[in-house]
Amino acid sequence: VGIRGAPAPLREVPDATAWEPLKQILQQWEFTSNYAVAVGDATNGRLFTYQGGNFTLKTKIPTGSTSKWPSAMMFAGLVNDGSVSSLDDPIYKYLPWWTKDPKDPRSTVTFSMLLTFTSGFGDGHPGEEANTRAAREWRRANRPNETKALVVRRLAAKPCDQQSGCIIGCAKYIYENVKLIGTPGQVYSYNSNHLQLAAAVAVTVTGLDIQQVIQKYLVTAFGMEDSSYPGRCPDFGADLYTTGADYEKFMKKLLGYEVYKKSLIDESEVDATPFMKDFYTLYGDYGFGHFLMCFDSVKGFTKECEEAHCHMDPGAFGFIPLYDRKNNYYMQVVAAEIPPTGFYPLSGIPEYLAVAIKPHVDAIMTKSVSTNPMEQMSHNPQFLSLSLSDVNYCLNCKLHPQSCS
Repeated sequence: VGIRGAPAPLREVPDATAWEPLKQILQQWEFTSNYAVAVGDATNGRLFTYQGGNFTLKTKIPTGSTSKWPSAMMFAGLVNDGSVSSLDDPIYKYLPWWTKDPKDPRSTVTFSMLLTFTSGFGDGHPGEEANTRAAREWRRANRPNETKALVVRRLAAKPCDQQSGCIIGCAKYIYENVKLIGTPGQVYSYNSNHLQLAAAVAVTVTGLDIQQVIQKYLVTAFGMEDSSYPGRCPDFGADLYTTGADYEKFMKKLLGYEVYKKSLIDESEVDATPFMKDFYTLYGDYGFGHFLMCFDSVKGFTKECEEAHCHMDPGAFGFIPLYDRKNNYYMQVVAAEIPPTGFYPLSGIPEYLAVAIKPHVDAIMTKSVSTNPMEQMSHNPQFLSLSLSDVNYCLNCKLHPQSCS
């Protein structure tokens, strides 16, 4: 399929020679080396593979916030099979301890709001996690007194402890102790609270424990046999361990409408945060656990970004998956720039690599580039996607890693 609601145009698959310039560009990338790249489409699956250093698409790694998209879509499976009858159902319909009092704004929280991070529970911004130039600048401007060592936003309360906590206890703790930052449905916050509450709905309506929920709605549904969320109470915003090969299955099946009803996947891609569109955006507006891509945009969520129909879920350690609904392909830069597979000061760099190679992938997939490799390997404005500030950041992290620690 192409843009939502329209069939994908039939096209000839790029052959191996079409990918050769991109392969050479990746081989020449000196900022990082331990990463993999995969590109494919819904019809044919994998079309291009690059594996650098001792890193492969089978390397199992922590993902950080790249957990959020699979988590949200896992819980969306409850709507797909009718366990939750509607995305618009209020949470009190499923959790007996949740208020129905119309004077309490928590009574208006719906299941959809949990998946789109618009429930109002707690604060948080993607700039607090990433190690990129743009994220660091956001922290300097907005969180001057907070430590810059923050990598992944964690649930600190004992009821939410990964190993000793429990899903229902964690949800009740959030419900009772985390304040709403605004009117549900009209505010956005980037944290794990929403997904932990969705997890409580999942175990309640299915009668399964959380590991059984994960097995049924993610591992089995998407064929992600090498993926896991450890513990009795995983942080669904950060705790996914997976491989590039598994995450590829997830994106391919969403792109091809293979697992869920088309209407549900279409809804997962709708902009749920239009109230943010006129403000600076680090990644874009938000859908179900992922961004509608509009990278580092001072103009907010632009018309160009809206029409691009590109969806991404960046992680703090350098795992950058996305799919392009308009051009009908998925792409991922797979990395974990933390020991033993990487070096944290370089963790912001894979994000820029993903942004830099996307125009090349666009051109190859749409056959809008000639067979002359120099068209992609010379100074061609069609492929210039990084600013001097971006390049300076990458080089500084490579040469002076202490400044990016």
